[in-house]
Amino acid sequence: MNKPKGFLRSIVSVTAVFAVFSFVFVFAFGANAASTIGTNMSTTGTLTVTPATDSATSVRFQNAAGTNFFIVDSVKSRIGVGSSAPATVFEVQGTASASYFITENTIQVGGLASVAYSRFGTNATTASAISTTNDLLISGNLEVDLKSYFDAPAEFQGTASASYFLTQNTIQVGGAFATVAYSRFGSGTTGNTGEFASADDLLITGSLEIDGKASLASNFQMSGKFFADTAASHSFTGDLNVTSNFVLGTASSSTGLFYVAEFNTTVVGTASYLFAGGGNTASTKGTCFQVKSTDGTWIYMRFNTGASTPTLSTIKCR
Repeated sequence: MNKPKGFLRSIVSVTAVFAVFSFVFVFAFGANAASTIGTNMSTTGTLTVTPATDSATSVRFQNAAGTNFFIVDSVKSRIGVGSSAPATVFEVQGTASASYFITENTIQVGGLASVAYSRFGTNATTASAISTTNDLLISGNLEVDLKSYFDAPAEFQGTASASYFLTQNTIQVGGAFATVAYSRFGSGTTGNTGEFASADDLLITGSLEIDGKASLASNFQMSGKFFADTAASHSFTGDLNVTSNFVLGTASSSTGLFYVAEFNTTVVGTASYLFAGGGNTASTKGTCFQVKSTDGTWIYMRFNTGASTPTLSTIKCR
């Protein structure tokens, strides 16, 4: 039986309206149930996501394998890029890059706790001068492959090393950060201001040990004593001029295992010489002079007990 065309149109319209009504009914009354969008979703307006209950992973973006790569924590208002819930307001778990990194506050590298100054590492400063965003603390080592410039004095609390140390001014070692016109080791000041007045001069407050050779192009001036021990051979290759008393060891001493020589010129026109022996044992008593004759033979001279004249022999002094 043939149906009128108008009747067919009515059936199609009713079916379409029913289908639309069913979709609206499911969307409107089934919004609280889990929903899946099978294809793309786009909006030209505002997209607002409001979870039914706040949680540490209330909003998640996953890849095809179901692994999280973007998480929103609606409990603590945090956003994280990565597979775990974020521990800070904004967190990138992994490597992040930026054309520029700009912050109005400090930067904290290596830890999540923040302090008033920027820092690399988690140590806290012990210096009162490190206190603002202009300051930086480096807990570990620092390597600078090129030059570094300091507009103010630089302070290192610990050990510092350098392949070369170059300065256009003086060096101050061991002092309380006070500077003088000359270089110095220690905090003492010179008593000879006429000689110590520039960066070319050096004052050593404490002792000085030289294990190798030392040479002087000018005068050698001392205000104390000069000691030469027996650890090695000591000699003067040039002239030695003494304008006052010259004492080796302890003057007028008869003890010890060293020779004592005293040259006394305190009386005008008189020069006396004292040569004391090297000890009180049988093998060290007495004074022995070792000299060479005109033909180069060694001759040994001694003063025996009770003798007023010396005895010459080939018996060595020691």
